[in-house]
Amino acid sequence: MKRVWWKLVAGWCLLLSLLVALILTGMGREPHAPRRKLPPPAPLKFPLAHLPTIRGFCMQLDQPNGYETYRRSIRTLRQMGCRWINFVINARQKDIKSEKIAFNPSATLSPAQIRKILLHAHELGIHTMLMPIVLLDHATGDQWRGGIKPRNWSAWFTSYRRYIVTVAGWAQRCHVAIFSVGSELISAEPHTTQWDRLIAAVRRVYRGKLTYSANWDHYTSVRFWNRLDYIGMNSYYDLARHNSPPVQNIIARWKPIANRILRFSDALGKPVLITEVGWDNLQNTLRKPWDYVGAGRIDPQVQLKAYQAFVRIWKFMPGGHFAGAFIWEWYPGSKPTDYGTYSLQGEPALNLVEHWISGR
Repeated sequence: MKRVWWKLVAGWCLLLSLLVALILTGMGREPHAPRRKLPPPAPLKFPLAHLPTIRGFCMQLDQPNGYETYRRSIRTLRQMGCRWINFVINARQKDIKSEKIAFNPSATLSPAQIRKILLHAHELGIHTMLMPIVLLDHATGDQWRGGIKPRNWSAWFTSYRRYIVTVAGWAQRCHVAIFSVGSELISAEPHTTQWDRLIAAVRRVYRGKLTYSANWDHYTSVRFWNRLDYIGMNSYYDLARHNSPPVQNIIARWKPIANRILRFSDALGKPVLITEVGWDNLQNTLRKPWDYVGAGRIDPQVQLKAYQAFVRIWKFMPGGHFAGAFIWEWYPGSKPTDYGTYSLQGEPALNLVEHWISGR
């Protein structure tokens, strides 16, 4: 009887020692992380209905090695009182007939750096717009994105939609206030059904304000403004017949242009946002402000006159019709001696534009 009892005790002791060994062995192991879905995109942290008046600069993020330079430029603009920046990024297609659009690492910051730039501006209290554009790797003569002719429009829009929806996702995560679904794609604009699909896809990932940047001579032809929040347009109107007219003459040329824009805004019931407006430092800038490879000598006084007229015309436009404007452009490292630069560092017009942008 005693022998049976000792066998039972020995068996229980062996079982207990095995259990202890198993527990000690498992104590050093990492528990398996439970599988879960990623959280939804972070909401924008300010009410879009109460955004400040839009007065800011455009900044192209097209220098692949310029990350730290861009950060310094953003801080400089903030110190000037700038509260808005329109960041312009690019993807490329081979030529006007290409159907494929893709990022080129040699022509832009990386996606991670672009997102960091957007967040840096947000952390400094700057409201942002993000405007993705399409550039051509190979263009001859007057070829540009406004005249693309892909062999298959459906294939082109599939590639373009992938590009735009991807970037819209960045905009949502980085607290971008305004997102542009396109810029100056004149030949693509008649494909309204494709634009409707694109805008619907963007709305599924982005909850801010939407616009499109139409050409100044083509904004009335766009048929999808009803899907957007702002009538977006660049503004490179010819405002003079000779190089350096009096400011009053430039204002007189502006008045009928501004009236047409405001009437269009009233008819559609949407405010106009000037996504780009600017003049380079050459003497013919009032006659051909759109000509970024202009000719003639440097004359910053003509540039100053252009901005004096612009501020006088648009300063008191009703907010219900005019949302604001972005100056083209702020180019990091630009100097007054740079031939044909639009950037205002060191130019006589900078003080005027700084006061206009800061609202002082």
